[in-house]
Amino acid sequence: MPQLKGWFMATRPWSFVMTVISVTAATAYAYYVTGVFNLAFYVATVLGVTLLHASANVLNDYYDTMKGVDVPGAPTTTYRPHPLITGFTTPKGLRNYGLGLLAGGLLFALALAVYRTLIVVILALAGVLFVIGYSGPPGLKYRALGELAVFLSWGPLMWLGTFYVQTGFLDCKPVLASIPVGLLVAAVLTANNLRDIEFDKSRGAVTLEVILGREKGLKFFEYFEIYAAYLALALLVLAGLLPLLALLPLLIIPQAVRLVRTFQREIPPAADPMTAQLVQNFGTLLVIGIILGALTGI
Repeated sequence: MPQLKGWFMATRPWSFVMTVISVTAATAYAYYVTGVFNLAFYVATVLGVTLLHASANVLNDYYDTMKGVDVPGAPTTTYRPHPLITGFTTPKGLRNYGLGLLAGGLLFALALAVYRTLIVVILALAGVLFVIGYSGPPGLKYRALGELAVFLSWGPLMWLGTFYVQTGFLDCKPVLASIPVGLLVAAVLTANNLRDIEFDKSRGAVTLEVILGREKGLKFFEYFEIYAAYLALALLVLAGLLPLLALLPLLIIPQAVRLVRTFQREIPPAADPMTAQLVQNFGTLLVIGIILGALTGI
């Protein structure tokens, strides 16, 4: 059992809530647009995408350690058991585990493609490029492109794929509707990188925050991710792409303001989980609002 728990913890399961939120919100949106909901397809999508997310987390640890970024005492080792730094497994073992999770995610895509088309697999493979390319070649994380990769993965790509699985057709609407959630999930990475600026700089990791510096990085976090998500949500409702009740996340603007003010005083050690909590609350209210809007027409 300890071995099994160790492998499970190596996937950073606490981060999966963001994947569940994104897939669930996209499923709710498909229902709002078309009135279609397939429970089996929803479950398969959640499982498949979660496996890809788990693979990304595992391979991130592998590549970061191989590049000398994850070392004893690194910030990431202070709040969780790092599978390589703790000696739980070997680099080869962790790499193979990550590739196995990736293969599992693709198997779900293949299964769904039987009922849809190979478009499901193509979209999944696009996700794989981000999974491997985030910290592996070409190292998007180290080229100040991490936030963009996360935004595209949890926003347009995940929403478009989920929408297609549910409805059987592609549309630009879910791509646009995904923007608020995509921005907030990207903000979780920004929070992490803001906290780790000095360490990343010392290890030669060129994140967006290392380039911008703390003050400009904070403004990017505040205006281009957190508040931009709320603005995008309001614009989507005004444009008729989301129902009026999708504005329910406006109820937690005070939480967003508190988060930003906390960061302005000092970036806390729990910066990323605190931001993820906002994503969870925002996404939950968004899902409720979209479903209620579909049912009531409001």
